[in-house]
Amino acid sequence: MEPPTRAVFDLERVRDTVAPVLASHGITLVDLEWITERAGWTLRVTIEREGADDAGGGVTLEDCADVSRDVSSVLDVEDLIPNHYNLEVSSPGLDRRLRTAAEFARFLGRTAKVKLARPAPDGQRLLRGELLEAPEGQVAVLVDGKRIAVPFADVVEARLVFELTAKPKKGQRQGKEPAKESGQKKQLAEAAPRSGSKRSERGSEKRK
Repeated sequence: MEPPTRAVFDLERVRDTVAPVLASHGITLVDLEWITERAGWTLRVTIEREGADDAGGGVTLEDCADVSRDVSSVLDVEDLIPNHYNLEVSSPGLDRRLRTAAEFARFLGRTAKVKLARPAPDGQRLLRGELLEAPEGQVAVLVDGKRIAVPFADVVEARLVFELTAKPKKGQRQGKEPAKESGQKKQLAEAAPRSGSKRSERGSEKRK
């Protein structure tokens, strides 16, 4: 199946349109993507709860479903996207992507994987380790006990690494608290199908 022709529309207008909807739920926008898949085009909305301090963003499946319903309604009214598409609303997940310098700073001390466009000073293109403080315009990672700093512009992709903490044996002190069950999996909801299409088990449906 050939991928559909890319739709021409203003993604920033879509961003501005959904922002008040998210705010009404106490939710902030992490990312907005327009991507093509075998099933067609998808508008992917990644959200987190305002003030959340966990990597998963503090949102539940119910939050995603509520936001998906209301975003779907406002996009129908505004009619900003001219072709068929799927709407997907999800949390960042515990392996969330890091896209901005602010996000790197927010998750200092956490383990991350950082893929580089060119080798780091030690020759590595993929750094895995603890995120450290770094001067503006740089990213620093503690890899095998060695601090490696690279330009932020060289980062192709970066993600947090979810590490499940083992249950301590009797008599041992527990270190980090294990992640809460509700945050261990990426929460995701998709808008319901329209125009007589059948609802799937995941609740996905095509818009327009």
